[in-house]
Amino acid sequence: MKRIVGAAILAVAAFGGAGAFDDNTVRDDSGNIVEGGGLGAFALQIGDCFNIPEEELIQSLEAVPCSEPHDAEAYAAFDQPGTTYPGAEAVTEASAWGCYDRFESFVGIPWDESELDFWFLEPTQESWEEGDDREVSCAITSYDGSRLVGTMAGASR
Repeated sequence: MKRIVGAAILAVAAFGGAGAFDDNTVRDDSGNIVEGGGLGAFALQIGDCFNIPEEELIQSLEAVPCSEPHDAEAYAAFDQPGTTYPGAEAVTEASAWGCYDRFESFVGIPWDESELDFWFLEPTQESWEEGDDREVSCAITSYDGSRLVGTMAGASR
């Protein structure tokens, strides 16, 4: 499982079922989603657009083409260091700073100057210890909660 965090928090059920790895979208030759569908949290790719689920612990997301209204767009992924789970607070802090540090290279301006915000998926203690999950997935959202249309890559807003 992954937990939703972020500027909102989300965690993923890592090994709770095949759904966490499934990709039921249709992609073009460039890998862009052209027909939405269920997308496992571990199948999320940079540039994928999706709607944020209500649940805090998730296995999958509703992915949509970026040309359609959506809640978020994946912009970065990185692994947390270490072998021993450092605790939920430390994982969340490292996740937030990691996504913050990667924001400008995707959007084109620093987070502090942007009208956009970020959200992330982070490992739970269970997925860290039993599934060797260290991955954090960062996603762009709007600061005011409005839906996005189009990619935010290089949007400078």
